[in-house]
Amino acid sequence: MASINNFLGVSSFELGAPGDGVMGDTLTNFPDVEVGSVNIEGATQNQETISTEANDSYITVNGDPTPGSVSARLYGVTPAQMVVLAGGEVDGTSGLWNAPKTAPDIYLSFRMKGKAINNKRGVLQMAYAKISARLQGTVTKNGLPAVDITITANTPVSALLVEGPPYSYGTEDVA
Repeated sequence: MASINNFLGVSSFELGAPGDGVMGDTLTNFPDVEVGSVNIEGATQNQETISTEANDSYITVNGDPTPGSVSARLYGVTPAQMVVLAGGEVDGTSGLWNAPKTAPDIYLSFRMKGKAINNKRGVLQMAYAKISARLQGTVTKNGLPAVDITITANTPVSALLVEGPPYSYGTEDVA
């Protein structure tokens, strides 16, 4: 049945420190994901076309790949969570998030689960992913600013130089 092997909505959107080439053990859930904001882009193999001198034909070869990624908009992100997602620090007096002067390189583990369909739910996880986060939005009486986040899959490598998959996608049983 096609409805069993699908990803319906977002029931959890978790980020945290990565393990040694594997998913991190302790991930924090960001429950306030804007409806319709999650976009999954699988990895793509770019191609290059090389002209030949002998005639008007050409040869197409693989170029640099574009890694898989997820983008979303998160509401209700605390100043301490902003430090994890975008760097900077929390001011000890005011409790406000102070943005960094330059964006640091931040790598976290990511796991997203969908809502259950017939006792199965979609799962997407990245053991080691580059995080890019920024505040964005228009402040109005019926709108909220949010944190735009882009999560880009990287190949996790353990201390023993064992490589894992950049990301994993599929379904799991729901008890």
